[in-house]
Amino acid sequence: MAAIRGMMAASLDGYAADASGGVGWLAEFEGIDWGYEAFIAEIGTVVMGRLTYIHMLDLTPDWPYPGKRAIVVGRGLQPPLRGRAEVWPGDLPALLALLRAEPTDAWIVGGPMLQGALLEMGALDRLELCVVPRLLGSGVSVFPAGPVPPRQPRLQSARALPMGMVMLDYAFDS
Repeated sequence: MAAIRGMMAASLDGYAADASGGVGWLAEFEGIDWGYEAFIAEIGTVVMGRLTYIHMLDLTPDWPYPGKRAIVVGRGLQPPLRGRAEVWPGDLPALLALLRAEPTDAWIVGGPMLQGALLEMGALDRLELCVVPRLLGSGVSVFPAGPVPPRQPRLQSARALPMGMVMLDYAFDS
């Protein structure tokens, strides 16, 4: 059974993006190896919300997930999508059932709203959070306000990275 995983960067004060929704504050950290290649090798499907998909189109001219199945959750997008991504207009429980039946793990890419919804449902199995030593003061919170998840995370590892970054790996017990 595939695991549902989250991985994202966060400012030290808990933001995934700045007040305008941008991630330019991460640019100076781009050359640091924080384990992405090993992570993405374990992933078969990338899942993102509509806003994350649209933002990703602005960030890179090339499809960043070649060879991976891609699902965009939300309405209002018309095929064809970049990278042969498919639109998922249905509900999250049906998507989760589909993802869990896959032979490889699924990554919920960025998107605090989608990850927050999955946390609230108790659906995330693992969350890897790269904490970046920047204080933004405001922005898009890593964890949107809402009900406390039914399962609490358990720290599996913490790894110091160059330039003061820290990689935290949490598992959610069943």
